[in-house]
Amino acid sequence: MTWRTVTCEVDNGPAHRAAVGLIVLASDTVSEPEARAFLPTDGVGLYVSRVPMSDVATVESLAQMKNGLQSAAALLVPDDHLDVVAYGCTAGATLIGSDNIAGLINAGRKEPVAYTDPILAGVAALRTLACRRIALLTPYVDAVGDVVARHFTDSGFEIVAQASFKKLGDPDIARIAPVAIYREAVALGRDEQVDAVFISCTALRVAGVLESIERDLGKPVVSSNQALAWQALRLAGYNDVLEGRGHLFKCPDVRMSGNNEYSF
Repeated sequence: MTWRTVTCEVDNGPAHRAAVGLIVLASDTVSEPEARAFLPTDGVGLYVSRVPMSDVATVESLAQMKNGLQSAAALLVPDDHLDVVAYGCTAGATLIGSDNIAGLINAGRKEPVAYTDPILAGVAALRTLACRRIALLTPYVDAVGDVVARHFTDSGFEIVAQASFKKLGDPDIARIAPVAIYREAVALGRDEQVDAVFISCTALRVAGVLESIERDLGKPVVSSNQALAWQALRLAGYNDVLEGRGHLFKCPDVRMSGNNEYSF
């Protein structure tokens, strides 16, 4: 029997509004579901690759990830278009450097692509929200937490309060219950000097509690995965205001009022 050739309509594909590539750690079980929680599904494609990483997050092991980034980027839908590639590790991006990672990723692509990571996106998000005095919540050991904290202070922010769950790495970080993240973020953010809370680490499950923290504090909350998704969309040209993803997605041009209060 001979195959009959049939016609079909052709459209712009499943990622007709934004095609996002995401590089996550081999040990990470949280970044993908968090990214899918923050990214819209209609017209936005998410394509994931992985980079080798130890289950212990030290300054040394995080920095070593640079050796696998180019090959991880090359595996992201190599024969199709991506609008942006996001590297899903806050501490790793801080240690390796955003410019260095962008270069490695573009070296693995057939065409130039926009780039973001959680520390780059986190700084941009806090500046967009006009928040300078922050509380910082992390799961890191001190040496790693100090690197992230120093990046924020070097970027012009004042860290008013900070705390850490002090876990060695995955899978322990992924097992921190969202209720614990909620409790500690609220405790840090209640300081009257705090403009916003930044929850650092893409392995923390924040999507389900972020808006509750904001509601109970009356202040913006930014998480690594939330900021990463937000900036990836903006770089891809997707500028819609989105509900259910925190103040950052609802009001991209938030400004503080004169009495230091926010409109929620």
